[in-house]
This record gives sequence, C-alpha cells and structure tokens, in this order.
Amino acid sequence: MITLLLTLLACTDNQRTKAFGGDMTVQIPCDQVVFDVTWKGEDLWYATQPAGQGWRPEKKVFTEYSSFGLVQGRVTLVESRCSG
Repeated sequence: MITLLLTLLACTDNQRTKAFGGDMTVQIPCDQVVFDVTWKGEDLWYATQPAGQGWRPEKKVFTEYSSFGLVQGRVTLVESRCSG
C-alpha cells in the first residue's frame, strides 16, 4: 500500500493520467489554436498555430479509449485570448 502511494506521489500529472486514468487540464499559451495532440511515451505533445482573426477560444478534450474500459484518462486543453 505504501509503495503504491509513493509511486502515485512521484508521478507527474502526465504519467498519472496516462497510466492510471483520471483528468488533467493544460492551459495553452494565449492566442494559440490546438490542432493536434498525442502521447509520446509518458509525455503529452500538442501542436498549435497562431489564432486567426475572429477566433474564439475553446476547450478541447483528448480522451483515451480503452477497449476493456479499465483505465481511461482525459486531458482538457484550454485555449485563451491574450489581454489587450
């Protein structure tokens, strides 16, 4: 039990979300639009591009699909406008 607790505490949000399921939120740099997201090992990679005129920020959800339904993680990517 203590080993499991120490393992969970030593993990990053990325590792916990991918390995054990759960939710994680990532704030995207302002005025950037997310167009792709993937896992590379234990690291979460997302691709962005500059926002166009008239763009409105969105929340995008990246959800794991597990064929057995045992471990399912979800990453929410939150876009925003820069102030000014």
